[in-house]
Amino acid sequence: MGVTRFRSTIPLLLACAGIPAVLAQEGRPTGFPAACAADEVQVMLLGTHHFQGSSQDAVSGGRENMLTPARQAELEDLVARLARWAPEQIMVESPFGFADSVTARFRRYVEDRGVSIRQDEVVQVGFRLARRLGHPTVYPIDHLMSPDFDSLTPLLQRRPDLVRRRDSVLAALRAEVAAQGSAESQPTVVELLRAANEEAALRGGNSRSMFGSWLRAGEGTNLGGPHLLARWYERNIYMAHYLTRSLLPATRRVLVLIGAGHVPPLRNILDESPELCPVSPLPLLRFGQG
Repeated sequence: MGVTRFRSTIPLLLACAGIPAVLAQEGRPTGFPAACAADEVQVMLLGTHHFQGSSQDAVSGGRENMLTPARQAELEDLVARLARWAPEQIMVESPFGFADSVTARFRRYVEDRGVSIRQDEVVQVGFRLARRLGHPTVYPIDHLMSPDFDSLTPLLQRRPDLVRRRDSVLAALRAEVAAQGSAESQPTVVELLRAANEEAALRGGNSRSMFGSWLRAGEGTNLGGPHLLARWYERNIYMAHYLTRSLLPATRRVLVLIGAGHVPPLRNILDESPELCPVSPLPLLRFGQG
């Protein structure tokens, strides 16, 4: 895969963000290209949980109040870290066709001096960072499509072994989320996102639940499980396409704020593109870690 391509060094990238070059060598994120070529657009993929929960995710951390003084301070810490990388565009997990309404919402947010009762990550992270950097808007790149369980549902009705496999995977993932939530001290926003963007977590979550549950789910001509996985990758391919359509000619750095389950497929897709280079946010999230 493209991760072995020779590119300019990561220490240079981090130095531009004000981060000591030594961090490029200590705990370098795996799964991402070691460096980016000078002619590639760098795309930082910041995976996050959905702050207000999601009925679409296999495992969701649930809703929480992001408007408390403590959480607001943590969000300021987060965007200060991200701002050091100086992205020229910020893209978010909102429908591509809603670009005008997203821009209108962002302008109201700026006019209100960054005050909003909306608690989702698009506003609390995406809008906050764009305002801090003086951007004119943020860019939605999501593609809405149903997962399509039509062929999978009758298969599950006939195959209890597949149901047991799915339930086993989900139970393990939910236990991990519950264990994280029962820690003595509540993790900060930066700590939560740092954990979510570690390689072990990226290989878990939605990708682990989907591939662990559905890759084998088929019989005869019924390819319900592979069809569901194909739909998942199809959505991410559309998102990558919308990213390219949203790029401004002079842009060299893009930050994409997305559900963490999208990071592995988007990373693969972007790394196959000769003009794009996926970048991990971990050096920014680890910087200053005690």
